[in-house]
Amino acid sequence: MPFMPSTLLRRLRDAPSTAARVVEFAFRRRDVAGDLYPDDPDHGVVDGPGPERVLVLGELGQISLGVRIHDLSLPAFFARRRASLTRRGVSWSVAAVESSSIRDAPDVVVQRGAVLPGCDRVVVLLGITDALRVISPSAWEDRMRDTLHLLVQGLPRGARVIVSEIPPLDNAGSLSAPARLAAGLHGRRLNARTRNVAQDYDAVTVVEFPEELTRSVWRPESEEHRYRDTYRVWGEHLATHAS
Repeated sequence: MPFMPSTLLRRLRDAPSTAARVVEFAFRRRDVAGDLYPDDPDHGVVDGPGPERVLVLGELGQISLGVRIHDLSLPAFFARRRASLTRRGVSWSVAAVESSSIRDAPDVVVQRGAVLPGCDRVVVLLGITDALRVISPSAWEDRMRDTLHLLVQGLPRGARVIVSEIPPLDNAGSLSAPARLAAGLHGRRLNARTRNVAQDYDAVTVVEFPEELTRSVWRPESEEHRYRDTYRVWGEHLATHAS
């Protein structure tokens, strides 16, 4: 008899070193574009007066997976929309969390501490990998709090942190239907913890995943235009909530 989603989720929690890795492997393996990342510089500029300075912190799977150049990545689409909204230029760069886990995000923030005083906006993109690995909600909340505290303390007055919610993994076509439901449930639990932490910081905004991207099951099938279009919608959506 197939596992119900709750049973699957419980088993993943009980055996994170085996079953959770199987789920993540299945997700990554069937996404055959998963080994494609841009190798050009991970920063850029949108021309305009008084450039706004943006740092994008997160896992590369949410920032630039599946495209060949950073001009097609989420930060570039975010920057272009911000420039059109503010009538200012935008200078953007990426701070990658190499492990793709929020456990290491505070260390990355500390490493980038010297650039934070010059930033106007920080966009945080984490959670897909942690949701698939079934990180505990308490560990997620603790590390999110550490990350946001360090960012808020390091940024100048008036700067903002924009945290993107974890996408609804119920729509991840690379997973089986039961695994999608289980991962979606866990992702929502982590999102609830994120919102709980963000309430303590006036400078932090948590942004829902764009509804436009939730209307169908996501099957990337190694097509770059699918990633590009996703980053366009997602990046522009975040940019409109970055004030």
